[in-house]
Amino acid sequence: MVQVQNIKISIIIPCLNEASFLEKTIGNCLKLQGNFEIIVVDGGSGDNTVGIARSFSIVKIFTSKKGRASQLNFGAKEAEGEVLLFLHADTFLPENTYSLITEQLEKSKHIGGSFRLRIDKLHPLLNLYSWCSRFSLEFFTYGDHAIFVKQEIFKSIGGFKTISFMEDIEIQRRLRKRGKFKKVKDYVLTSGRRFEKNGTFKQLALDVFLVCLYNLSIHPNHLKRFYSDHG
Repeated sequence: MVQVQNIKISIIIPCLNEASFLEKTIGNCLKLQGNFEIIVVDGGSGDNTVGIARSFSIVKIFTSKKGRASQLNFGAKEAEGEVLLFLHADTFLPENTYSLITEQLEKSKHIGGSFRLRIDKLHPLLNLYSWCSRFSLEFFTYGDHAIFVKQEIFKSIGGFKTISFMEDIEIQRRLRKRGKFKKVKDYVLTSGRRFEKNGTFKQLALDVFLVCLYNLSIHPNHLKRFYSDHG
């Protein structure tokens, strides 16, 4: 068995026009205690995203085909870690991330999981949304919750499906068949920019509606047009 202190966690950050967030996100990752590597995979940004990533000599930077699933798969292919941690560019990890993940994956049959979620915008509906994020269910677990998985398991299932949307839910269905996929008892903090831009109620209603349609087997390519990329 690999000793906990020797496990490397590869933090993979897909980016598209994330110059306004990336510096703080990388800075947050660099403050974490533990054996990490940081990988940024850009999908063709038109702003200074790549320049910001390059200002950190320790960060590995790659460019791939646009699309979160494609970018995450590319990052995973280049990763050296035994554990892959998929992190949105506007999301901050808790300082005890390393111990939370390694201790979780030491448990019998645990192959991955995610964090609970807090949003940096105060609103009763978002407080409820955050509370629901404690449940280890597909309906309450998304990419901005910082999904992590053992590298060997990720490879064995072929990584993310190269679909334009809902790749975070789709991969969970396959992962949960391979072992235990659970939430850790701590939170990541993510930006509420989409709720500020589109309205909290409207955005939450849209999110729930799209997930329901996906569960009714509507293809993600049809759903993606209702959900724009950042930037």
